[in-house]
Amino acid sequence: MKNNVKVRRNELLTRDKRAKVINAKSGLEINIMDDEWKILPTKHRGHTIPLAWLHSSVMPDEDWHLIVDVYTHYIRTKAASTAYGVVCNTQTLVSEGIPTLAELKAKWSGLPTHHKKSINQFFSTLYRLGHKRFADHHNFTTNHLDKENRNSLDPAKGALSNFEFDSLAKLVNNKLASIDWLRQNDLSFYQSRQFSEVRTVVANKLMLATVRRPIQLSILKWSDLIPSGASFNDKDINALNEIGTLGAQTLQLRVFHAKEKGSAHRRCHPERHPLHLSEELSLALIRYKQFCLRGLSLIFIASDLEIEQEELLHIANNVPVFPVIELFRWEVHSIETFKNAFTPVSTLFHASDHRLTLRLDVPSDRAAICTASNNRIRHTVLTRGAQQGLPAVQLARITGVTVPAAKHYVDIDYDSRRLIDDNYLGNEFLKRAFSGLITLTPQGDETIFGHDFNEVGGAKNKGACKTCKTLLGRPLGCYGCPNFRPILEADHRAELQVAQDKLEANRTYLFNPLEINSIRRLERQIEWIKLTINVCDDILARQRGIDAKQVP
Repeated sequence: MKNNVKVRRNELLTRDKRAKVINAKSGLEINIMDDEWKILPTKHRGHTIPLAWLHSSVMPDEDWHLIVDVYTHYIRTKAASTAYGVVCNTQTLVSEGIPTLAELKAKWSGLPTHHKKSINQFFSTLYRLGHKRFADHHNFTTNHLDKENRNSLDPAKGALSNFEFDSLAKLVNNKLASIDWLRQNDLSFYQSRQFSEVRTVVANKLMLATVRRPIQLSILKWSDLIPSGASFNDKDINALNEIGTLGAQTLQLRVFHAKEKGSAHRRCHPERHPLHLSEELSLALIRYKQFCLRGLSLIFIASDLEIEQEELLHIANNVPVFPVIELFRWEVHSIETFKNAFTPVSTLFHASDHRLTLRLDVPSDRAAICTASNNRIRHTVLTRGAQQGLPAVQLARITGVTVPAAKHYVDIDYDSRRLIDDNYLGNEFLKRAFSGLITLTPQGDETIFGHDFNEVGGAKNKGACKTCKTLLGRPLGCYGCPNFRPILEADHRAELQVAQDKLEANRTYLFNPLEINSIRRLERQIEWIKLTINVCDDILARQRGIDAKQVP
């Protein structure tokens, strides 16, 4: 029965003169009647989509045509992972045909969130393809999507604390430093997991330094990494935006937008500004390139082919920066064959984005288990940048996200931002400041006096105080400063009272709405003083408890 259904639909396509073969966004040809649609040449996420269930379903032929129209639209225009997600997440709902609005409403509450999103995309596409009778389906799914709860303080998914971020950077740097670049590896090394581990470490370092998505790293070729002062000769990159010679051996990196609508391929639209890489990172990437070139030369040696170093460098321009190990298992019959396999837009042997995704467990100051990911890195940089007052345009350029996406972080209301400060920055400040808690100001430290000339703390670095630009003056502006070391027994409550009186006066007598920032600065400093008082009280109480136990 099911085979007969498939045969009949195949005949319908022929009779209606509908295309049986389409081109995926990757350029691969796909026969609509195949049980599996192979839409990518390599094993990236979503490279193959199973559709035997659709062709064997006894659903009405009209519904089958509509579903195929939607799926082929995604195959032609969207990334493979997006197309795969829409097909798989809508399969349960449309396996017997497109449901009526009543049937859709009855099933809706029991569907997981990611299925609801894909179903909404499905009906949105149907509507945009001209099938207006599904307008009510589209309106219902659009208006009944689960609301996303963004929690910047979530220790599992939100921004990393300073301690967690520093731990991540240390872990990645230590892994990179442990690689022996001078070791002469044989071809079996490149054909094994050992090469994959080196590739992943370098990708993690580059991801951390550039704050870019795994998909953007996965499509990089060696032609995207050139010395500062050189030119990409790319029509979409203004020469004025390229990195000029800085007197040091540094590199610049061309990256491409990950989500650009209407792109024929992923390397269509480079970011306007190449990324300048530090000397340290540039040196690591130069060593990594030499490491990869060694592997390429071993391929030719194993195939009994001789190639000059200059020609190898020229061919390598279109070779992926982060290849899969299958590249080194390839039996090459001629240099020309190898050369023709790689073009400026080819995807052959590129490691998939999920293979380059960063997921590392790092020490945390607030959670038993902390997993750092590329999403959390980007979230952290955007959150911290917004707290420092960077505009959305600059944040977008730093992280590669769109300006509207960056604006979301800049537009966080003041109370939410202060809550983030209290949970993250407060803990970090107290950890630093009270690691050097003092009872008396050490000789040589600069003394910081309170409003009644009593000592309240010391400055770790005199020079730093000379360049201080706080608008609140001493000692009020000192609380919360990394250079400030509070005295344990000082009368910090007196400083708190002065600050609160000053805040009340400002609230009463400031009529200019532009002066609201001065009130916010005072409120912030009052929070720092309260944190200092709480920690001092806690330490003094514990000390008194210890002293009492020691009395015979």
